[in-house]
Amino acid sequence: MAIFEQERPKKVLLDDTEGLSCVIENWITVDGHTEYIIRVHRGPFSRKTWRIHKRYNDFVELHSHLQTSGIPLSLPPKKLIGNRDPEFISERQQGLQKYLNSVLMNPILVSSLPARSFVDPANYCQPFSELALQHVSLALRGEVGWEVVGPLSEIGWRLRKHFYQVRCKTLPKDELIASWTDYGPDKYLQDKDIQAVFKCITQMQHPFIYPIELCLCTDTGGLVVRSSNSNGSLRDAICGAKPRLSFLKKYGNPKGHKPLNCSQIALYGKQILEALKFLKDKGLFYGHLHSGNVIIENDRVRLLDIENGILGVPSFYRPYFMQHKRIGNMEAIDIYCFGHTLYEMTFGAPLQESTVDSFPSECSPLLRSVLESILSSESCKNGLPTVDNLLQHSFFAPVALQLSPNDKMQLKIPTSVKEQLKLAQGLLEDRLKEEQKLVRSQKRLVRVQEMMSSEEEKKKQRHKKKQEQKLAKEQLLKEKSEHKEVTNGEAGDSATSTSTTASIGTSTPPSMSGSSAAPCPPPPPPPPAPLLTNGDSTPKEDKNRNALLGAICNFNKSNLRKTTSHNT
Repeated sequence: MAIFEQERPKKVLLDDTEGLSCVIENWITVDGHTEYIIRVHRGPFSRKTWRIHKRYNDFVELHSHLQTSGIPLSLPPKKLIGNRDPEFISERQQGLQKYLNSVLMNPILVSSLPARSFVDPANYCQPFSELALQHVSLALRGEVGWEVVGPLSEIGWRLRKHFYQVRCKTLPKDELIASWTDYGPDKYLQDKDIQAVFKCITQMQHPFIYPIELCLCTDTGGLVVRSSNSNGSLRDAICGAKPRLSFLKKYGNPKGHKPLNCSQIALYGKQILEALKFLKDKGLFYGHLHSGNVIIENDRVRLLDIENGILGVPSFYRPYFMQHKRIGNMEAIDIYCFGHTLYEMTFGAPLQESTVDSFPSECSPLLRSVLESILSSESCKNGLPTVDNLLQHSFFAPVALQLSPNDKMQLKIPTSVKEQLKLAQGLLEDRLKEEQKLVRSQKRLVRVQEMMSSEEEKKKQRHKKKQEQKLAKEQLLKEKSEHKEVTNGEAGDSATSTSTTASIGTSTPPSMSGSSAAPCPPPPPPPPAPLLTNGDSTPKEDKNRNALLGAICNFNKSNLRKTTSHNT
């Protein structure tokens, strides 16, 4: 328990595999030129944000650096006249936003120093190469017969890893390459323990692990020397690239993709699994398998960068497996990285997603079953197979490995160092699990926000629908009311017309002769008021006259009785 009580001073180091996203929030005019205000967000943690100001010329300079990759990028063109017009600036802002998204979403471009220093100048504008050369010179100062010949180009993807050609007097004919790597955020071993592990891996022997000539460490990083390989890595072979070219130029947009045949994949895959099993059994965690860390010599695999886990640098596929909580231990990480390497060997191009659920039909069924057991969304959700499970798989089990009598498998690590390695591995896995929790909580937060925005949108839609229904109902009632008024008016006019017609019809006197001839035209209507002429008419006479006229108008000959004539 005393080891847990020891104080472990640990410098907070940056994880270069964390994703970056940018949003151009606004623009301002400073000293006659336009500056775009960009908010940068690192990783899944919202608190890691900052703002930078960039001119259009800064984008042009970044674009010139990234052109060596051969990846097509669309940068808004220059404009000499009218470039200060607000409408043009807003349009250019949208184009620059699309450009940044394209750069930061590409795993090759976002790993480059020009891209990182553009969006994060506080952490990536240091003279990395000069500092690394100083560290290498200091590390070799105590080693007799070793000297630096010169630096190599940026052949690797790590920003804090630099390569040099070195010379040793005891190995004058060998072409040696030294790699200097700064300590990463997962460095949990004390310097003395790292030195002990380095001493062990320098003496390690295994047919499928590349040998190490010299391994040194300081308080800032580690130096590892290996013999140069003219064929380059497995990724160089797949892409048809020259090993000494820069990482951007080799892998940005390679001209060729050369997938391996099924028998080669089975052979190389089994050799990789045997190497992973050996490291696991010896208590040395790895977690850095990818096609760039695999050398092929005479149909034999050799793994590189066994020391990366000790130096605490993040894995190449960390942004992918950090999304899956079931990939939380070193064996699962090794298997997941093995799945990506197997995919690249099979199809000649790396998998750009964390999972894949469909494969081309030309993929053999046995190989497809291996890939599905590692890279499918279902397997990443429920758990990956172990190294032993894959070695027993029908795709790898029939492969016979040819070993010579000189091939030895040897790695001796003291028990005390093994305990320190186990503790460091536990701390590494704990950091991974904590960040996986943060990623999941961030995803839940995003889903909740989407649901809330969706609910708000649904409420707005329901409110809008109710308003429309209410307006439609009011319009319908209004139309009904207007129709009713019109109908009542027409009915009143019709009743008046009918009454007038009926009055005119009934005022026509019947024929006095009782014949059925057509009636005579109706007489004019009576005057509205009785006429008084010379005072001869009296009210009583008017009453009698009206009674007479009514009797005449209402006369009905059907009511007459037939009379019988009598002859006298």
